[in-house]
Amino acid sequence: MNDLICFKGYRNGVTLILNDTEPDFGLILKQLKKKMSHLNFFKGAVINIDIGQRNALSSKQMDSLEKILSSKNIQIKNVNGDESDDTKPTPMPMQNVKQVKGDTLMINRTIRSGQSLSYPGNIMLIGDVHPGGEVFAHGNVIVWGSLGGLVHAGSCGDENAFIIALHLIPTQLRIAQYIAFAPEQALETPNRPEIAYLQKNRIVIEDYNNTKNMLASLS
Repeated sequence: MNDLICFKGYRNGVTLILNDTEPDFGLILKQLKKKMSHLNFFKGAVINIDIGQRNALSSKQMDSLEKILSSKNIQIKNVNGDESDDTKPTPMPMQNVKQVKGDTLMINRTIRSGQSLSYPGNIMLIGDVHPGGEVFAHGNVIVWGSLGGLVHAGSCGDENAFIIALHLIPTQLRIAQYIAFAPEQALETPNRPEIAYLQKNRIVIEDYNNTKNMLASLS
């Protein structure tokens, strides 16, 4: 993937994922510093760090990470394997999957509670997302069914990303660094396609049929 860093949300909090295919750690620090300069959402948070298959970080590398993160008052909780596996949703097996138009994943499946689907592009899911299920995409997310769990579009900072579902009843929506929660009291939701997107730094939800002309085609 092109991004050297990526923030993702799990049940036990936010995890900073470092691209383990980039040998130059200085480039990772440079991108993190650039992103943190305009990212205020995680200010004051306690996060985990996933270094993937990379060798253990040196004390100098850790000091550099902590220095950049501390500029937003962010503290490091765990690094890589310190987290127990049962704190993360189970990754979805890549069955019944088709890849279309280069960076769009099409999958015919239901995401049940405790399951997670992640892809570094757009996701088109033909099925439902149950409460407790999670979907993360660097690009847009389209759910051809009922969306009742957590969906994060633009998970690496794309504020132009959007979420569409035939029945939009999520527990939580995220676009880039912005979050929208379900209301405490259940509201009657329309039984028609809706779209969630960013407008003036907040997530808005509208009837898809009234806004579809503003959307660019998935590419």
